Amino acid sequence: MGFLDDIRNRILIHDGSKGYLLQRMGLKGGECGEYWNLTNQEAVREVHRAYLEAGSDVLQTNTFPGNRIHLERFGLGEKTYEINYWGARLAREVAGDRAYVSASVGPAGSLMEPLGDLSFEKACEIYREQVKALVDGGADIINFETFTDLSELRAAYLAAREVTDLPVICSLAFENNGRTLMGTDPFIAVTVLKSLGVDMVGANCSFGPEHMTGIIESMYRAGGGYLSVKPNAGLPSVSGSTVTYDETPERFAELSAAFIKYGARLVGGCCGTTPEFIRALRERLTDAEPVPVPERLESCIASDVMHINVADIDNANIYRLDAANDQAVCQALKNNDLSWAEETALDLSAEGYDAILVSLDSAGGGPGMLADVVDRLQWYVKAPFIIETADAEALEKALRVYRGKAGVVIRDGSGDETGKIAEKYGSVIISRGI
Repeated sequence: MGFLDDIRNRILIHDGSKGYLLQRMGLKGGECGEYWNLTNQEAVREVHRAYLEAGSDVLQTNTFPGNRIHLERFGLGEKTYEINYWGARLAREVAGDRAYVSASVGPAGSLMEPLGDLSFEKACEIYREQVKALVDGGADIINFETFTDLSELRAAYLAAREVTDLPVICSLAFENNGRTLMGTDPFIAVTVLKSLGVDMVGANCSFGPEHMTGIIESMYRAGGGYLSVKPNAGLPSVSGSTVTYDETPERFAELSAAFIKYGARLVGGCCGTTPEFIRALRERLTDAEPVPVPERLESCIASDVMHINVADIDNANIYRLDAANDQAVCQALKNNDLSWAEETALDLSAEGYDAILVSLDSAGGGPGMLADVVDRLQWYVKAPFIIETADAEALEKALRVYRGKAGVVIRDGSGDETGKIAEKYGSVIISRGI
């Protein structure tokens, strides 16, 4: 029986913090903890053994920030594959056939464009490299966790799907306002990720279990299905260079039990948690019965911060950016000039539209032009996009970079291929003409 079959039938226990234990074992502040996968392997094995004996069904690799961007800051970029391979292999050696190995993959550590210099394709490259090494090392599951930017998480998921068919978990970190740092709420996170085909979504880090319950309930009501939950050991207190957490293992376990009624099937701990927390969680949840979890995604389109139900589109305030009706835009696109896009995007953002329809076929240009325009516009426009095209290749490139769940208008005569591409990226076919 594989991981996905297992969580359909029972509640599994994840493990807790790695760094917290490694620091107790001598890892110094500012030191690269992932490098211990090569230089202090027995210490890493010891951490895994402690969690296995505490009752973890899933052991997580010591590779959370193990991507090339992060490792290059320590002069270890060329050891990216080796560090991640051994991160998975060490966990596999300890887990044997007693537990699953979850490959821990965190954010790249560089902001996505336009706030930073990390492009979509560069992000995909970074994640393909890390995931490939983790798969080769023996991981059973890919766990993307602590993401605050939905667009980066989409890139990570799509990159993983290019190198493996292992189950993928996508977990975000939320702020006190119920949104991620980049403004995504639980409903939109579930809508976008589940429409892509993500096997399991959830939340981790952020704060303790008491404050995370509302997030998990929102994901459940949005149709998130079986959820992964890993709260911190309460709220941190900092005294000099020392960080402590205010939760006890027993209370952590008691509060975490509330997640079960909202579809949590994989429960563990994040920052500040130890084997004592996992042992208490194991004891508290041993007899817990999993609740039925219907998946009921609403029919809607979404950006990373806004959504609109498909049923409301006929009466929505939609701006139509159609090259056929705008000669200036048409000419600029024929000249491969996108200088107009940012000014247009800022104007559209100020107008408060419910959705933006982008139709550029009449401008000609290569198949990448539509994606370039969609990408540039979405940097500033928060409303969901509807894409109209008869060009299957252009549609795929555009949907690949779009940060949300787009609507697609399929033109007559374009065949079934565009429809299949829309389905691949979880898009909604709106109509054959708006």
